[in-house]
Amino acid sequence: KDLSAIQECRRSAHTGKDVSMLLSAAKSFCNADQIQKPGYACVIAQAKDGTVLGTADLNMRSKIVNNVYVREEARKQGLAQLMMEVVEEQLSDERPTALKLTVMSKNIPAISLYKKLGFQAPGVYGLLDATPFDFLIQMEKQLS
Repeated sequence: KDLSAIQECRRSAHTGKDVSMLLSAAKSFCNADQIQKPGYACVIAQAKDGTVLGTADLNMRSKIVNNVYVREEARKQGLAQLMMEVVEEQLSDERPTALKLTVMSKNIPAISLYKKLGFQAPGVYGLLDATPFDFLIQMEKQLS
């Protein structure tokens, strides 16, 4: 898929967000070419007209998922869950023991989804929205 379409999806996922989220989108844009390298995969959710609705990148070597984005208008339709399930399918031949990702602490919808999918955040307890700070949380899912 065209990198510019992937990046447009990632940028649009940050509309109306604060500066740190926009910087995250800019960083993602700079790293988009990594999905063309060996050892990387990009799961893409597309509309029938070809519009990229969501993306999830997977580093096959480190077993780390990043750049999980869903366009605002396509949220709450199960796309992120489907993409994460496809990410896990990409690893089925390799039999890794764990899959990792990072998420911002204020991204409660994403954290809720990842927990539903079996990811845990070791060492993080309590209400994440109770703090005024937005910090990066590493989550991990044990695979069988």
